[in-house]
Formats: sequence, structure tokens, C-alpha cells
Amino acid sequence: MLEGLPVPLWVLAAAAAIVILLALLISNAISERELTKRAQRLAEAEEGALVEAPTSPFGAFLGGIGRIGNALRGSFLFAPKDIETIERTARAAGLDPARAVPVVIGGKVMLLFAGPVIGYVLAISWNLGLLGQALTVMIGMALGTFLPNWLLAFAIRSHQDSLRKGLPDALDLLVVCAEAGLGLESALERVAAEMRESNPSIAAEFNTLLSDMRIATDRRAALTRLGERTGLASFQRLGSTLSQTLRYGTPVGQALRVLAAEMRTERMVRIEEKAARLPALLVLPMILFILPCLFIVLGGPAALRILDAVGG
Repeated sequence: MLEGLPVPLWVLAAAAAIVILLALLISNAISERELTKRAQRLAEAEEGALVEAPTSPFGAFLGGIGRIGNALRGSFLFAPKDIETIERTARAAGLDPARAVPVVIGGKVMLLFAGPVIGYVLAISWNLGLLGQALTVMIGMALGTFLPNWLLAFAIRSHQDSLRKGLPDALDLLVVCAEAGLGLESALERVAAEMRESNPSIAAEFNTLLSDMRIATDRRAALTRLGERTGLASFQRLGSTLSQTLRYGTPVGQALRVLAAEMRTERMVRIEEKAARLPALLVLPMILFILPCLFIVLGGPAALRILDAVGG
């Protein structure tokens, strides 16, 4: 009965069996640890305080990948330096390292196994030769290795663009709050609450800064870490400006007003630079799409008349 199945289905079944077996082994390895953690959380929480919300299938899938990543985090596959790099990248992308790092590690491992298998299945389905199968398997392995890094890089660019666009508006709100008599922490908390809907990235960074300032003994160190965490020069300048106001006692509103004006000027300069690059970027589309149509419209009637005259 099973002899009539095509080869790709056999390969898919074998790959699925390997993945399921790996998941079961890892789940059995960490089940005792998970039970211990749950027992500790239940013992520390008040009665009725923990009510687990229903999770979506995608959330459950990410949770499974995260558990695999937690199990493999201390293995020989990932050095402490690699873990620190992933944590720093997750912070730059606006993600929680405690949740993002296990998902990235588990995704890397699963894709490293699944990529070659999928490539081999596709090569057999397309009836490729031995060389084609080897190339497809290597491409699948490369994609499985680098795809999580590409996704993190995309998340970093998106997060930084959102921060860069929302910082001038956030500085204006900080100026209003500071001139209204609020302190620095109260102003940051108010601005984070106001920008939670319009720019969640700014709100998340300000909330992280607030938590860091309340925990750290030196608030200037927390402001310095703001620029290091985001990786943007504008946030580094914001952190240094606020640090100087705390050190020398200068008015916060005046310093933020000057900084907001500089940020808006820089944003206008970036927009003008992009507009200045448009003519160079439009040359190739004009040559490929617009000029041929223009030549046809202008030279088509004349060419038809010449053909009629020669043919006549």
C-alpha cells in the first residue's frame, strides 16, 4: 500500500519524524525544569493571581521554539559571545532579550535541520541531478542558517526608522511636560503613555529608560545606555543632553527645545537628500520603460509611412 507513494512524500515523512523525535527528546529533557519553575511561580504568587490567557496557535508555536532554544542555550552549539551578540541585536530591534533569544536560537537550530531537507525534497520534485540536489541542499542550509539573522536585521531597521521618525514629536511633548512643571521621570512616563498608540517603539524605549533609571543608582548611566541600546546618534545626543542637565542643573525644557529643533532640521535635510537622489534613481526606469514608448509614439507613424512608400 505504501509502495506507490512518491519519493518526496517518503522524504517529508522521514523529516517530520526526525523533527518530532527531536522535539520529544528536548521536551523530555526540560520537562522537569519547567515543572520546577511553574511550582516556584505558583508558590510565590497569591491565590488566584495567575490566570493564564489562551494563546494563539502561532504563540504556542513560538513558545515551543523558545523552549527548544532554552534547552540548547547552554550547549556547545552557541558560545557565550554568540548569546551576547543575539541579546544586543534583540535589544536594538526593540525586543525583549529574555523572550527573543530563545526563539532565535530554537529557530536557527530547526531551520538548520529543516532547510536541507526542504531543499532535497524540492530537488527531487524538480527532477534535478546529483549536482542540482547538492546545490539545493546547500542553499537550503544557507537559508536556514542566515534567515533568522536577516529577520533580526529587518526588525532593527524597522525599529530604528520608527524611533528616528517619532523622536522629534516625543521631544516636543517632553518640552511641554517639562515646562508644565513635571520632573524628568514623570515627563518620560507621560510621553510614553501619550505615544503608546502613535509610536509604540518610542513608548517602549521610554518605558525601558524609566525602568533603568528607577533601578540604577546613577541615572546618567541609564541615559548613556539609552544611546547604546538603540544604536542611534540622535538618542545618544538625547541621553548626553539629559545627563548634562542632571549634572549641572540646567533647565530641561530649554535644552530639549534646542535638541528638538536640531532633530527636525536633520529630518528635513534627510528628506532633501532623498529628493536630490530621485533624478539619478529614475534614469534606469526611464530608459527601460518610458523612452521606448516615447520612441514608438513619435517614430511609429513615420516608420509606417516609410514602409508604405518602400512597399509601394
